Amino acid sequence: MSSFFQVQYRVDISKNTVFLLESPLESYQGKLVKNLDLTKPVEIAENVFWVGSYIKDDIFQCHPYLIREGTESVLIDPGSLITFEETLRKIKYLTDLENIKYIICHHQDPDLAASLPEIEKVFPERERYIVTHWRTYFLLKHYNLLTPFYLVDQHEFRLELESGRKLQFLFTPYMHYPGNIVTYDPETKVLFSSDIFGGWVEKDWSLFAEKEEYIESIRAFHEIYMPCREVVIYSIEKLKKLDIEIIAPQHGSVIAGKDFVKKVMSAVEDFEYGKMVEAKNIEIFKIREQRRHIFSLIEDVAIKKLFMSEILRVVEKQLSSVLPIRDIIVMLKVGNHLYVYSKESGYIPRKLDELKLHQGNFFIYGNGYIKIFVELENSFSLSSEDREFLDSIASLLIYVAKREKWFLSIQERRELLKDRAYKDILTGFYRREILNDLIEKEFYRSKRYGYHFSILMIDIDNFKKVNDTYGHLVGDKVLKKVAETTKKTIRKSDVAIRYGGEEFLIILPHTDLEAAKIAAERIRKNIEKLDVDGVKVTVSVGIADNSLSPKLEDLIRKADQALYIAKRTGKNKVVAATS
Repeated sequence: MSSFFQVQYRVDISKNTVFLLESPLESYQGKLVKNLDLTKPVEIAENVFWVGSYIKDDIFQCHPYLIREGTESVLIDPGSLITFEETLRKIKYLTDLENIKYIICHHQDPDLAASLPEIEKVFPERERYIVTHWRTYFLLKHYNLLTPFYLVDQHEFRLELESGRKLQFLFTPYMHYPGNIVTYDPETKVLFSSDIFGGWVEKDWSLFAEKEEYIESIRAFHEIYMPCREVVIYSIEKLKKLDIEIIAPQHGSVIAGKDFVKKVMSAVEDFEYGKMVEAKNIEIFKIREQRRHIFSLIEDVAIKKLFMSEILRVVEKQLSSVLPIRDIIVMLKVGNHLYVYSKESGYIPRKLDELKLHQGNFFIYGNGYIKIFVELENSFSLSSEDREFLDSIASLLIYVAKREKWFLSIQERRELLKDRAYKDILTGFYRREILNDLIEKEFYRSKRYGYHFSILMIDIDNFKKVNDTYGHLVGDKVLKKVAETTKKTIRKSDVAIRYGGEEFLIILPHTDLEAAKIAAERIRKNIEKLDVDGVKVTVSVGIADNSLSPKLEDLIRKADQALYIAKRTGKNKVVAATS
């Protein structure tokens, strides 16, 4: 057997508490467990195990159970396809699959019975029976099952195992299904109660009901699920005659302790039933279920998807299905930049100097560095339940936004380091060392595909005289101002390189010689207007285009020769290479 059996869980009936056993199974000594490990089977009574699966944020927890009885073990309410894999794993902890001889189905709902076809595929072949009521059989047969049925109504509502253990079945019609039954195990005094005594737990679900407040969870479930008080009283009167110490329902939490069981039974008799017929309650129920599903879906996406854009598209689509959402805008301040995500841009981030919002019905979350704006239709007013739901979604988005901000800060840091490595600090132009990396591929692509490619070689006139007369600080100002003016004049697609001390190389992709002359003249004229601390500045420009040479180095040399001619023939002029 697995070493798991050295660590088990058991209920102390006298104290209504759950204990972790550190000694063999027969012992009831141990320490109180407040947080059970639900990844393992939980023993709720001797050789009776919870083998279910905890689904986070689901108010409708579904519970299969296993009575371990050697080769006649009994699986009770096996569950749905959502939980079957986990149930199967837990059963394997406890016994071989071929030891399961009986599968009890208290009713036919898919959260209880949908796994039956999978069981037939996975469980080894042997004599095995599905135990149920004839009314349930007429629906379960539509699964096209090969396993034979053991109908309790044809066997005096009893199942006797070869070991002598006897299970009793009680007919509890319309709770909530016409052919509903429950199972009682006299040996452990456990009632497997199907939907009866089940509960909806919105927060802090635990396998074992710890407080009497759990009765309100039972009320929320029963008043909608059960049809009327007369039906409930009919079944509860039957159950009161049993010596019950533990109630193991299909939903909610296990109820342990005779006193607690009695209080629950008494409370159930006094609930108001049949509330599903009230349209308002039906609508509230549907809305709550839909919103729980949406929150769970968004939470899952927030964990699995890395980027804000993807997540916001899901959030906007899901929220719009339950609230009149106009837009969701997220603003992240990273360094000196604002990154803004909105429906208008398809939630692709834009860098803005500031965020300007129009007048609207906005709900705002976050702080100075992270802000989330949820815009609703102007006429819509949030209820307290709407606001609570929106707040919960916003808290998820803030978590995602913090992660996104961290990604962006890393990206900005990387770009800054790249700029420092690739660019000249004084002018902001690329350094000559990376000329080949930047230009060579573009030049040869232009030759291959036959588009124009031009080069401007720019030199500041009389720059040595500026340094000698006014000093290097003024000389640096002149360099910086010329670079700023040039950058403002050229296109974003053009590339500026500091080629030498006062020499700049400008690459103009998709630009023929005539267009290059116009660009060069524009640069020359704009620089001619400069006055830097009383110093007048001019430049000379040499031009060459890719029609002159199939080699980049030759093209640069020709532009440099044209520059030399411009300098020799008067300066402050543009000269184009002709051969």
